[in-house]
Amino acid sequence: MFGSEAQGWRQDPDVLDTWFSSALWPHSTLGWPERTADLARWYPTSVLMTGRDIITLWVARMVMMGMYNMGSPPLAPGSAGVEPGQRPGLKEGGIPFAHVAINPTILDGKGERMSKSKGNGVDPVDIIDTHGADALRFTLTTMATETQDVRMPVKKDSAGRNTSDKFDLGRNFCTKLWNAAKFALSNIQSAGMVASATMIGSVGNMVAEATMPLTDRWIVSRFNRAVDDSNAALAAYRFDQYARACYDFFWRDFCDWYVEAAKPAMKDPARSAQTANVLATVLDGALRLMHPMIPFITERLWWQLNLVRPDRGTPPSEKLVLAQWPTGGAIDSAAEEIFGKLQEIIAAVRNVRNEYNIKKAVTVSFAARGELAGQIQSNRELIETLAVCSINQIQENLTAPKNAARASAAGIDVFIENVIDPDAEKIRVAKQIESLTQKITAMKARLANPAYADKAPPHLVQQTRDELAALEAELKKLTD
Repeated sequence: MFGSEAQGWRQDPDVLDTWFSSALWPHSTLGWPERTADLARWYPTSVLMTGRDIITLWVARMVMMGMYNMGSPPLAPGSAGVEPGQRPGLKEGGIPFAHVAINPTILDGKGERMSKSKGNGVDPVDIIDTHGADALRFTLTTMATETQDVRMPVKKDSAGRNTSDKFDLGRNFCTKLWNAAKFALSNIQSAGMVASATMIGSVGNMVAEATMPLTDRWIVSRFNRAVDDSNAALAAYRFDQYARACYDFFWRDFCDWYVEAAKPAMKDPARSAQTANVLATVLDGALRLMHPMIPFITERLWWQLNLVRPDRGTPPSEKLVLAQWPTGGAIDSAAEEIFGKLQEIIAAVRNVRNEYNIKKAVTVSFAARGELAGQIQSNRELIETLAVCSINQIQENLTAPKNAARASAAGIDVFIENVIDPDAEKIRVAKQIESLTQKITAMKARLANPAYADKAPPHLVQQTRDELAALEAELKKLTD
């Protein structure tokens, strides 16, 4: 039994129970019960980030205590300016935050909570030492999904510290960002700046003119789309989707395609200044977009960009952390559609080169007509550069060149010439025809069986029909 005050015991006046004090935290830290300036400015807050395990222990208490201590006296229906059923706003109701975002709990690879006693936890300081702070932040951002729990397999590194292969994703992306940005900066610096070059506007209103090359219009549109996707993801607290939007734009669109496509223009004195302007402005926007997630590398690259190209048509800022957040501009759907078709064609040529292990340039012809034929011709340099090829013919009714490998892309036939050994190809095609014939026979038998055709779910039956049609079309190409 606890002692009484008569026995000399007294309660400490400055200590609150943990659970009760958490209920007071949103307003007690701002000067409550006095109506201070901080309380008026900062209460209520916008969002509370927390884990699922304390929703009832802390979050609900904060809401109820905030409403009790900070809520305005309720107004009776019928009072001046009060409609029947009208509820007080966030501030008047005393609610401490507009949103509650629940982040997932990180478990080890076995689904157990990380703890020091179990020795299955990962120390962020160790990851900063081995991978870097930005890699740590990026990896954790990609894991911030809507699920309640995420798993992170843990292993020992060479120094005996707990680590996880998942952090390699963040390290690889940060390395890609650093190397690609340094390459772009060196090209921007060497290209110089001319007054006649067309600027594409500020990063807050990035617009590519119709007279600009397709690649420039495409990358600007892709950046604007990435901004829109990032804003939507952040507004919904889907930080994993924000990380994915940044990853897809910078690694795939910017590095894999635009930087490579821009190389010929950067070597051409007549085009280098214009391309450098686009390169600088898009890099500017990408650094702004990724800065909240990868603050250290982006800040360092920002300083270098300011040295190389201080005037790039964007709101100036000495420090990236103080720079304006980008807003999405116009989406150029036509440029994205055309460039998407060219990407398919280039990928088809690359796949054939890999399949036949061809290292040198190849000769390519296209069975294309109309608008697409014109697009291939007008973007000849782009295709030849990225696919490592030379274009021979672009015709509607093109006879397949002798010993050419055929691929389909963007709705047309692509012929990679003089890569096939006729005897070996006959054997390969015969085997492929045999395999396709067997699959087609099996699918036809399945569809002819009433036990499947009449009783299986309709969508599965339709899926089988679609697969059969695709196999028959592939077989027809081989046998024609």
